[in-house]
Amino acid sequence: MEKVNIVTYGCKLNQAESEVIGEKLSSLNYIVEYDKSTKSDILIINSCTVTSEAERKIRQLIRKTKREKPDTKVVVVGCYTHTDTKSLLKNGVDLILGNLEKKYIENYIDKNGVFVDLDYWHSKNEKIFLPQKPYNNYSRYFLPIEEGCLEFCTYCRIIFARGNKIRSVSKDEIFKKIDSLIKKGVKEFIITGINLTYYGYGTDYNLLNLIMNIEKKYQSQKIRFRISSLYPDFINENIIQFLNESKIFEKHIHLSLQHVSTKVLENMGRKYNEKYLINLFDMIFRINDIFSISSDIIVGFPGETNEDFEILLEFINKYPFSRVHAFRYSSRPNTKASKMPHQVSGEIKKARMKQLQQYIKNSNEQYLKKLINSGITPEILIEKKDNQYSYGYDEYYIYHKILNNSINLNDFHKVKINKIENTGVISSVL
Repeated sequence: MEKVNIVTYGCKLNQAESEVIGEKLSSLNYIVEYDKSTKSDILIINSCTVTSEAERKIRQLIRKTKREKPDTKVVVVGCYTHTDTKSLLKNGVDLILGNLEKKYIENYIDKNGVFVDLDYWHSKNEKIFLPQKPYNNYSRYFLPIEEGCLEFCTYCRIIFARGNKIRSVSKDEIFKKIDSLIKKGVKEFIITGINLTYYGYGTDYNLLNLIMNIEKKYQSQKIRFRISSLYPDFINENIIQFLNESKIFEKHIHLSLQHVSTKVLENMGRKYNEKYLINLFDMIFRINDIFSISSDIIVGFPGETNEDFEILLEFINKYPFSRVHAFRYSSRPNTKASKMPHQVSGEIKKARMKQLQQYIKNSNEQYLKKLINSGITPEILIEKKDNQYSYGYDEYYIYHKILNNSINLNDFHKVKINKIENTGVISSVL
């Protein structure tokens, strides 16, 4: 039997789709592994095109694989294939599949060449596949419910790869899948999509309806739900109150923030401004001052001045974030931002990123100190163990290293936080 190694870059939707690919190939008697360093007969790279750095790493892996084991069949699928098949072919890729074709991997795995429908979202047969189990045997199950985006942010070319037509999984299919996975022992569900704000677009059912229905149906069960990412302009007081009072949803939101300066946000094509964000964060921390907020930040966007950057730093300094994923602006071909004047130099972006990372570190530490001082006893779902520790996330999406390796995987445990460390906290079971 041939061995397949699936390496995933990018978002949680990609991870869910990689699991679907793996399940389909396993049913065809391939030996499937995920993100392993072992040699394989077939390497499948589920790709990302958000940044040039992600694409560089993909090309690097292709070259490394072909150099070390030339007879390995290299297959690249997903978003990068919609934007630059030439560079993939130049680096030695044998088979290239788009975001539609990768969902039907069983029809292409024996082929070579390029199979990419650039406008697949207009196809009547296009659908979202739900994995049968968590990705790579994680405790967490990535539940994809939506694909597509209507925002047209000036820096983003995901819309070229995922489309401007919203596709949503039906409520009935979602609940059927959750029910079946609970029976299999899954205890944590991460609701994911390209832009969850648009779930149910064009119908009388939306994301707020869905999460409230999930709460109503499953609130008595020992399970947990997390929403992977939301736009700030979707959040209101009702949503925060709901999450704060929920018995099964995490007291955490990940905001696709990107920046704080009103001028930069306008140039990005975002629909909110600095004043809105200040009011939003004040409202969240008024409801619960240890509510967990994580976020994405872009530094060095075209036209970002020292004043814009200072506005960002002041905001990060004022509000305690549980975590922030910051990255330097990466010019993407054929986007509006790539043609904007006043592009920020690489040297300035690098310097600003270094300064921003220190502010982020301080913000994270302030949040963790608030969590410890609150006296709460977080509840951890154990998802990994080694010879000394157990590991898992709590309802605030904080990563815990627990001084006990005799507790069971996939069980919830109340813990006491003892110490802050770089990757999260060290705790002990109560």
